[in-house]
Amino acid sequence: MRHRPLEIVFATILLCACGSTQNDETKNRYCFIGASDLADAMAPRFDQYPVKVPVSVGHAKLDIRSNPVASTYRTVLRREMSEGANFAGHYRVAVWGCGSSCAMFAVVNLNTGRVITPKTIYSVSGVYLGADDFLHDTDSDSWGFRFKKNSQLLILVGTMNEDESKEGAFYFLLRAEKLVLIHKTIAGRKTCQTVEPEG
Repeated sequence: MRHRPLEIVFATILLCACGSTQNDETKNRYCFIGASDLADAMAPRFDQYPVKVPVSVGHAKLDIRSNPVASTYRTVLRREMSEGANFAGHYRVAVWGCGSSCAMFAVVNLNTGRVITPKTIYSVSGVYLGADDFLHDTDSDSWGFRFKKNSQLLILVGTMNEDESKEGAFYFLLRAEKLVLIHKTIAGRKTCQTVEPEG
């Protein structure tokens, strides 16, 4: 899992600008989503949705008619496809930036070239996220995503669609070429730290 020290610093500065409370004249309290805020005993686990990892994966061309995202982001999707499978056996979770601490994504079937996106979520933001240690033992290398090659479970972590009422962990199951939302853990920004201003 890639750590984002500069983005966490940037997020801390933004939190100050967005109305963090001052404890006194010299200290500020900043709150964000931490790994403990995402803990959920009822959440699905990767091992509940296993899939066999094939010895070889197809090399299909991108099916740009399968999804509007496919035609709009064909260059990044083709580049991602060339990297091989990283999810659910013969699929690729492709992630690309959409601004500071913002990511868009799609899942590509490498055997057919078909592009899959959820109906309800198009972006993940990490401005208020400091949870790199949440489910860190995965095959994902992007901060807002958790997935494994041998599981059909895809977890999005952060703020969905830049909507602060949708902050937390969202669990999708790849089923019949669709990403189906099966669980969500809405998290408040309960992990806080007190920082003395510079200067």
